[in-house]
Amino acid sequence: MQSTAILPVAPLPDVARARVAVALLFLANGMGFASWVSRIPAVRAPLGLSEGELGSALLGMAIGALFAFGPTGHGVQRWGARRVTLGVSLAYGALLVLPTLAPNGWLLGLALALFGAANGAMDVAMNALAVEVEQRVGRPIMSSLHGLWSAGGLAGALLGGLLAHREVAPSWHLAGVGLAAVGAVLLARGWLVGHVGEVHAAEEEAPRWARPEAALAGLGAIIFAAFLIEGAMADWSAVYLNGALGTTQAEAALGYSVFAMAMMGMRFAGDRLVLQWGAVPMLRMLNALAVVALVAALVSGSLAVTLPAFALTGMAIGTVAPLVFSAAAQRSRRGAGQGIAAMATLGYGGFLIGPPVIGWLAQATSLQVALGVLVLLAGVIAALAGHLAPAAPTAAAPTPADAASVDQAPVQRL
Repeated sequence: MQSTAILPVAPLPDVARARVAVALLFLANGMGFASWVSRIPAVRAPLGLSEGELGSALLGMAIGALFAFGPTGHGVQRWGARRVTLGVSLAYGALLVLPTLAPNGWLLGLALALFGAANGAMDVAMNALAVEVEQRVGRPIMSSLHGLWSAGGLAGALLGGLLAHREVAPSWHLAGVGLAAVGAVLLARGWLVGHVGEVHAAEEEAPRWARPEAALAGLGAIIFAAFLIEGAMADWSAVYLNGALGTTQAEAALGYSVFAMAMMGMRFAGDRLVLQWGAVPMLRMLNALAVVALVAALVSGSLAVTLPAFALTGMAIGTVAPLVFSAAAQRSRRGAGQGIAAMATLGYGGFLIGPPVIGWLAQATSLQVALGVLVLLAGVIAALAGHLAPAAPTAAAPTPADAASVDQAPVQRL
């Protein structure tokens, strides 16, 4: 991501500690979220929820996040990213255990709404804080931070599988992970003090909703499809393995584990692979392979086929977010910030509505049929990958004002 402002550079040790502190927050968020999704079957079982009832309860998490986005954005602008991030991160750790304590589906939905609000607020705030730290580091770090989120997700999913195998109650499991998240926040707070100032350029009131431009519709469709796949895999992979394939809860947790591991690997290796293959051929090839693999997995009903298919799906969508964000930042006529915000809104929308939609489709048909939507979405990404091709340069004579702005513009390092 390109820096949008030149900020005072802090001493190197301070910058390093600030970067580690933000990395801890991304890890904690990813681990907490994956810990929850890995125990969904264990939470569902005693409540006796059908796929449709579970999907409705999961909708509470989406509703909570949607209500949290606007206030969090205004809070960051008013009080600063650091302060808001630390506050909502503490709430995230404290509320992580809440869904495991629900005695019925309605209260589960309410608990997930509260947890979803904390999760959505933390997502917005910690990314804003990461941008501030990135500007002080002097080079891009956002992709690696999202890779660390995936690493936290992998750790959380593996831990969930281990504790499910040992029949540890999900309430004790998530209470422990929440306590660890609170500890990470407190540690980050100490490392961020004095290192990341609350620096905000004066700007007009930002719109509550970032609307995508018509020229970016193809990019929006790609990121919407990719994030819907990710949300569906997060909430339904374990349920599918445990229910449709009849695996144990410990084996079921492997579904999201292999998906998260593959996505993490692609996020760390994606920059190099794009340079070697190109973004368009890479996305087309991986998503075409994911289509074939997912069809084979859903038809065969075999764990040996399904786990590799889930891994290939994680690889197929792992680099979508950084590629789409970069393209939108360069092409948006409203500026890089608005382009990225519009794509993030579409992507997060897909991530949030995916799980309940899959649940409703499963209620009407079967979970195996409902997951066929992922096949269609991977096909959409493969078909629309051409929208990521570099835009053709336009030849336009510079005006005197343009020439003056170039002469006076500060040089920024990518």
